Amino acid sequence: MTTIQQKRELGFIGYGGFGRFIIPHLKPYFNITVFDNLDLSAKAKEQGVHWGSLEEVASKELVALAVPVQFLENLLINIKNLVQPKALVFDLSSVKLKPIELMLKYLPEHVDIIGTHPLFGPQSGKDGIEGLNIVVCPVRTKKNHNLIRFFSKELKLNVMERTPIVHDKQMAYVQALTHFVGRAVNAMDIPDVEQKTPAYQYLLYIKRNLGQDSMDLFLTIEKENPYAKEVRDQFIEELKVLNKLLEE
Repeated sequence: MTTIQQKRELGFIGYGGFGRFIIPHLKPYFNITVFDNLDLSAKAKEQGVHWGSLEEVASKELVALAVPVQFLENLLINIKNLVQPKALVFDLSSVKLKPIELMLKYLPEHVDIIGTHPLFGPQSGKDGIEGLNIVVCPVRTKKNHNLIRFFSKELKLNVMERTPIVHDKQMAYVQALTHFVGRAVNAMDIPDVEQKTPAYQYLLYIKRNLGQDSMDLFLTIEKENPYAKEVRDQFIEELKVLNKLLEE
């Protein structure tokens, strides 16, 4: 896994913004075949990776699932009979409880399963991914340590091993709340002005980094995390309390 001579076969399903961003970081270690429902074969050729059918990609020894969670169940139904015995399947979703539940439901017992969540993307990782965080949730596998070693030693990521529940509870604040605020200030189109404080600069940073994310990602973060609504509701109630205080 760590040298050119030992390159392994990686099937990558979902060739969206994150897929095209992360694949150059994986290319030195894997022979990569990608698939997406959209015909993005020209972009794959530009990146120097092979474009394949769903059947071809799902049959690799390593299979990465980089699709929005709302589309994951149908994908798993389509590939459950294509995945090879002893293959390792790992998702890259922003939530963990639902994807892991679905992978356990549909993937055969002879398939290894790990949940992962890179806590970065094209914006936050544009200057490199070394030192950035990734969460790993072991599910049904003996290959967990191999994947953790690859993430930490080769990609130089900071690996955090968590349970799906702990992950989603924390992400309700870390992602659901921040993306909620980010999309709101982006819709307001708050201006970049000369008379700004460091705190306002942070707000502009949130707008720039989160406000432009895809609606699919936003829906995944807000609708597929079972703890997100409670955090959003609490935030909205606190805003109402503050506004009422000012009006009185």
